[in-house]
Amino acid sequence: MNIPKNGRIAIIDDQISQAEPLIKVLSKRQLPLTYFSGDPGFLPEIGDNLNDIRVLFLDINLIDNREYPNKVLKGRLIPVLERVISEENYPYVLIYWSRHEHHKNLIEDEIFSEELVSRKPIGYLSAVKSDFFNLDGTPTDDFDIKLGHLFDKINGLVNEHPAYSHLINWENQVHFSADATLQSIFSPFNDIDWDNNANYTLSKLGEAYLGKHYKSTENEEKIKGSFISLSTVFKDILEHNLQNQAITNNEILTYTEGAILKSVNSLNSSLNTANYINNITESGNVLEYQENDTVFKKLLFGILSFFRITNSIKDSNPDITEDVLKKSADKEFKKIRKDIEKVWRKVCVVVTPVCDFAQKKNVNDRIVKGLLIPKEYRDFIEDKSEAVLIIPFIIELEKKEYYLALDFRYFITTDLTQENVTGLFRIRQELLSEIQSKLSRHINRQGILIIDER
Repeated sequence: MNIPKNGRIAIIDDQISQAEPLIKVLSKRQLPLTYFSGDPGFLPEIGDNLNDIRVLFLDINLIDNREYPNKVLKGRLIPVLERVISEENYPYVLIYWSRHEHHKNLIEDEIFSEELVSRKPIGYLSAVKSDFFNLDGTPTDDFDIKLGHLFDKINGLVNEHPAYSHLINWENQVHFSADATLQSIFSPFNDIDWDNNANYTLSKLGEAYLGKHYKSTENEEKIKGSFISLSTVFKDILEHNLQNQAITNNEILTYTEGAILKSVNSLNSSLNTANYINNITESGNVLEYQENDTVFKKLLFGILSFFRITNSIKDSNPDITEDVLKKSADKEFKKIRKDIEKVWRKVCVVVTPVCDFAQKKNVNDRIVKGLLIPKEYRDFIEDKSEAVLIIPFIIELEKKEYYLALDFRYFITTDLTQENVTGLFRIRQELLSEIQSKLSRHINRQGILIIDER
């Protein structure tokens, strides 16, 4: 069943006696939840409501058991929903307790389509409360049977949105894998001496990440080092669990191209880059230079392809003579260089090994210089040289699109704290490893001794 197992279920019901049976059933199924009575004094503050909810059970009448016009119910519901569901809480499904059919219009067509559009669920399920509770609030005789049917309907609702069901499954696997990580490392300890053993283990995990620098590191950084070591084990367990699980709702995911809101470029950026930078010397940072034009002019000269510019001219003028072609290509090469220099962004990527950064082994920071070049010039960049690496997706900065071109011939060491640089974004570990691998291959190329008879 695709129900969250990580506490991302919530119940909003002003009568705890009517919420209690549902709480008990969810607890029996080991499905953690959060309960809200609707009392403003016990609701999260707007801005602090950060715990995403995936399944929300909502009592429409948060006043009492009497009948009220939709306007009155709406006036009570909206302030509560605003504080339980944040604008960033997405996606989730809503199960609402309704006594009348017109409540469907209140919830689906008014509140979430007009008032709380930014908090709109991806799916709705209406349950008649009188099917589960008598007028005095006690559960009906067939409560357990009907509640079982309700859970089947919830599972069906989730499965109507296959991608959503897979995301819940993924979140559940993250939850299980985190538990398995702790079990694998901490479960052998005797309860009597648990603290001593756990303190020792966490310390050693931090030392494994920080190395000899561990003893002189601040306590906060030691603990963060322990977390990073734990995350290494966690990642391996998670990948194993994801590979070995059985996917039940495994039909093909279909979509309509015209309705896509997130581009491939945006997805590539999310997969390979991050917008936060904590320390400019951290591995993977992309930093922008504010000066040193001379160096970057030489770099641009080396990565622009005269051959590709020549071919571009020849393709558009097949009958051009060689002399005219060479002069035209020279002129175009200079023009493109000047045009790029007007709009380029001069950057470097920090390629210091992660362990050296963490353990403060590096005497200087290791960087590779490069350029962010507007995408319209992509076809003129050298792509055959082992010294030049073009990151194969568009990077959007300040609503402009660029390609990142690195030149391994400009691999240097420096003290970044003394450079006039600012942080732009971070490259994630997998892409950083790819850059480091290709940089290593470029540095270690052997070459051979050969005599040409010509």
